[in-house]
Amino acid sequence: MKRLFLCLMAMVSVLSLTAQNAFEGEVMNTIMARRSVRKYLDKPVEHEKLEAIALAGINAPSARNWQYWAVRIIEDYKLIADVSEVYKQANPEAVSREPGFKNMFRGAPNLICVCAPKDGGFDLDAGLMGENMMLAAQSLGLGTCIQTGPVRFLLQSEGAKPFLQRLDIPDGYKLLYVIAVGYPDEKPDAKPRDASKVKFIGGEISKEASDDDGLFIDYFEKAQFPGGDEACMKWLQEHIKYPEGYTSNQPQGKVVVSFIVEKDGSLDGIKVMKSPDPLLSEEAIRVVREMPKWKPAHQYFPPPRQGSEAVRSRFFLPVIFKQP
Repeated sequence: MKRLFLCLMAMVSVLSLTAQNAFEGEVMNTIMARRSVRKYLDKPVEHEKLEAIALAGINAPSARNWQYWAVRIIEDYKLIADVSEVYKQANPEAVSREPGFKNMFRGAPNLICVCAPKDGGFDLDAGLMGENMMLAAQSLGLGTCIQTGPVRFLLQSEGAKPFLQRLDIPDGYKLLYVIAVGYPDEKPDAKPRDASKVKFIGGEISKEASDDDGLFIDYFEKAQFPGGDEACMKWLQEHIKYPEGYTSNQPQGKVVVSFIVEKDGSLDGIKVMKSPDPLLSEEAIRVVREMPKWKPAHQYFPPPRQGSEAVRSRFFLPVIFKQP
């Protein structure tokens, strides 16, 4: 009996098998890890990293590939300090409410200024560009925060004109938003996301959701094996084995098991969603049935109702069979 070599993905989906497959990649991990950062270290971002971020931005989709945008990346800290001094004089009360005020861009050492045509017809393209750049920054270990409040001040303040002049904005364009970028000096928690905004029209997912009475997909904290993903991996390594007589020339690969984590942490509705071989399917189901109780998912409630409660949730667990 050969031990199973398995690979357990750290991220899981609560919506669909397609989403689960997507979570296996670095892109989805980057998306889920990104937070808006409002505190930065006094450390400028390396020019090479800013170049990489810009490259990610200009590779965003645009209507007919017209690329109606303009990007200005500020590495001149004095320029940021000078316009922040103008801001301080105009908004002393706002500055006093921000302990340790460094500059008007949440203390970021570098800025990415995105401009688009004044008629607003390509604001969407510029928005897509911004998302690309923020995700690229996240992948490089940087924090970002998109800002529009400072833009209003820059456009309205007479003292901010030198700053705008340095941007050299093309004729017919406007400053749309600013992205603060730098090395983060905080680790913000994730904010709840309301998955009830998502509705599936027809298809297998809609049927599946309606069949599972009381099954929540709009929760904030996913269900978890006791001890987390690493503990789950270790437990599987210790308990799962190849079926008797299984040879290396037989099908191997990933078995995706779906199950419901009940409010009390017990597992129910265990079934295989994807598998290269029936024998591997049987083994995957067997070992999932023997798992200890999980920590259930929790739904969080905004004010006026606050707090959380355990809810039923569907979990997709991919297990890769690979003989040495």
